[in-house]
Amino acid sequence: MATRNEAPALMAIHPGSILKEELIERGISQKDFAKMISMQPSHLSEIIKGKRSITKPVADKLEEVLGIPSIDWMNLQIGFEYDTQQNAERQIAEMAAYNTLQEYLRYFDVRTLEERLGKVHAYCSETVEFLKTVFKLPEPERLQLQTQGLFKKSGKVGKDPIKIMTWLLLAKQYAYSNVLETAYDEGRIDELIPKISAILHENENTIKRLEETFAEYGILFGVVSKVQGASIDGYSFEYDGHPCIIVTMRYDKIDNLAFSVMHELGHVKNRDYDDFNIDIDDYDHESPREKAANQFAANALISDADWKTVPKVHLSPMIIQRTCSSWAESKGYNKWIALGRLSYQTGMYKFKTDATRSIS
Repeated sequence: MATRNEAPALMAIHPGSILKEELIERGISQKDFAKMISMQPSHLSEIIKGKRSITKPVADKLEEVLGIPSIDWMNLQIGFEYDTQQNAERQIAEMAAYNTLQEYLRYFDVRTLEERLGKVHAYCSETVEFLKTVFKLPEPERLQLQTQGLFKKSGKVGKDPIKIMTWLLLAKQYAYSNVLETAYDEGRIDELIPKISAILHENENTIKRLEETFAEYGILFGVVSKVQGASIDGYSFEYDGHPCIIVTMRYDKIDNLAFSVMHELGHVKNRDYDDFNIDIDDYDHESPREKAANQFAANALISDADWKTVPKVHLSPMIIQRTCSSWAESKGYNKWIALGRLSYQTGMYKFKTDATRSIS
């Protein structure tokens, strides 16, 4: 259902409609009743059609002929006028909400946010209130300041800035709705890194163990599924004093997850995550801090010293895969994480996948 730009109207009942029903009930014609109250038939017709108000003198005549108190007619008239005014004000407010919503639509996909949370609304005012409350959004002009550099046009698949921003808002909302009790102590992060690496290499009940282990160190970890058109693997930011790492798991591959998690943990360690900070330039061409996070991830998963001992084989992908896998298992590493690093460094992606590559 399309979002409407008009508010639901209050039931504004003109007293003329009540008078009409009263005359029908009593079997009195409008022409005869006009004579009974000494009123021009055209004036009575306008009252009944809601085009003319019931004044105090008219209300007194209605009481005299029908026996219905004058004060009741006046209260009906006042109520009608109040509801009419309220309707007008609500339409003005709804139009303002519509304009706000149009501005938000320049930056993110509103319908995707509603559908992900199962909260599709019929009216613009409801949608704007939902966005501001659930996603803690500022006014559009302030949002524009926070996202400068993000909304460059891009025709590349998976790099639609509106879809990217949509996913970022979903990632933020995940943090807003999940509270951690343990305080974050950056002095313990070097203690955490090998624990996360071990979980990833073991690949057993991986997501749950990551959530629990990160939480023990005051870091929020979660999975927010991808938004079509936004090729994001992970995002790190800070909320309420806690670093947050959110991944998409857009590939069911342990090597992809491992690198994404460690890459974002590198940003946390380096304290180089900012609010709403994804730059399309960085997204297309790695910035120095992205390169640093990549290097951190690779070394945290497999030490550079160990990586230098990988046997050098320049034959077919099958032999390279077998040799690298054997080396990884001898070192206690997950073979797919090792093969993933090899693929990233050499551009060789023709390794034969098996069930052990899936995230357990």
